[in-house]
Amino acid sequence: MERPSSIVLEREGSGWTLLGSSKNYTPSWDDFGFRLRLECAAIDSSTGIPLSPVNVIVIDRVIVSPIPRCRSMMPIGSIRKLKNINVEASGGSFSVLSYNILADLYVSSNVYSYCPTWALTWEYRLEHLLNEILSYNADILCLQEVQSDHFKDFLKPEMAEFGYSVIYKKKTKEVYIENRYTTDGCAIFYRANWFKAIIKYEVEFDKIAQPLVETMKPDCRNEGCFWLMKDNIALVVILETVENGIVNESICVANTHIHANSSFPDTKLFQVVNLIKGLEKISHSQIPVVICGDMNSLPGSEPHEFLISGGVEPNKEGDPLAIYQHLKPFHSMHLASAYSSLLHSGGVEEQKKEKMNTQTNEPLFTLFKPTFSSTLDYILYTESGLEVCGLLELLDREGLAGCPLPSPLWLSDHIALMARFRFKPGCQRQQYSALPLNPWEQAAPELQAVLIEEAS
Repeated sequence: MERPSSIVLEREGSGWTLLGSSKNYTPSWDDFGFRLRLECAAIDSSTGIPLSPVNVIVIDRVIVSPIPRCRSMMPIGSIRKLKNINVEASGGSFSVLSYNILADLYVSSNVYSYCPTWALTWEYRLEHLLNEILSYNADILCLQEVQSDHFKDFLKPEMAEFGYSVIYKKKTKEVYIENRYTTDGCAIFYRANWFKAIIKYEVEFDKIAQPLVETMKPDCRNEGCFWLMKDNIALVVILETVENGIVNESICVANTHIHANSSFPDTKLFQVVNLIKGLEKISHSQIPVVICGDMNSLPGSEPHEFLISGGVEPNKEGDPLAIYQHLKPFHSMHLASAYSSLLHSGGVEEQKKEKMNTQTNEPLFTLFKPTFSSTLDYILYTESGLEVCGLLELLDREGLAGCPLPSPLWLSDHIALMARFRFKPGCQRQQYSALPLNPWEQAAPELQAVLIEEAS
């Protein structure tokens, strides 16, 4: 049996003050700046004789968590249009959040030595990340680096309490950490009272690469596996908006996390091209498409140019495996970056536009570290069916309090992006039965769509 714990508070210069005996204690404002000490021991319940030495745990001094500055939504459009639009509650509109939340398995004090150790603990980050995510009040949330056990044990049930359903896809390889195997993945949360998930596609880039690797010469296959057989994935879902039992519009939402290593530019392009090739088939059904994700690709890079311009002429030098000749990097989706509309909006203050790079038409950064800051995260959409009517304001160095990410104020090394979209007039949906069951069939025949009868 365990003896009731004695929780005491250190009063500097006056010893310890007994606060009480309990198994749980929540620090109060009176505890700020002091340390707490927990004493516990096992005893024989019948005799009261201790069965073990007293175990003493002393925590660091109690601090008050900093509160990040609220990021507001900016109305987007011409001044004439904005006069008649309430961005927060306009009919036929929906908001989409994209956020790499930094999985705990990638966090260490060595990698993020500039961040206080206590601010790197998952317990601290978890609570504040959830509060931040909920504060954006998004209709659809695309999260990357969602650790599988944290998703199951916390994020899924917590978000369900706030009315969100979810679909989730893990990466294809696990890593061994802290005496267990785990991995991270992509999650798409959506408001259960407004959206119904109809069909989902789980894209595994290593399966897409497998047929290509098998066509290579035998002496090149090992190298082909090294370059292309990565564990990155994408998650795609078709959602229908439902109001009073009536289906109004359909939307395709894709969430992905592209390979991170900067030494593999052809791998990044391979994954992005193959993702878009499948989404292009879905877009032929006249369903608007929104693409979110950590592309791990800079503005102006080949993957970014391919997405925005509709095609790219790859640099074939240094391509001994002839990967590029299989890509056919051209598409007809007419994609636009949501944040590019910020620079052309008549209703946005100039100081907010200064957080954009006018040469790339993208934010100055979505990842901010001591030695590197740039944009790696994007929200893209098909211009034929959607238009941007609101954007979450961006952060600058002042908004980050001069601290690189993560920090006690912002709990990921990326910042969240969010856009509010409006369906364009005349955007007609087609029945989801017209969609291909596997848009990636030629590249990976074993990938299958999953028909969803009810929102999960």
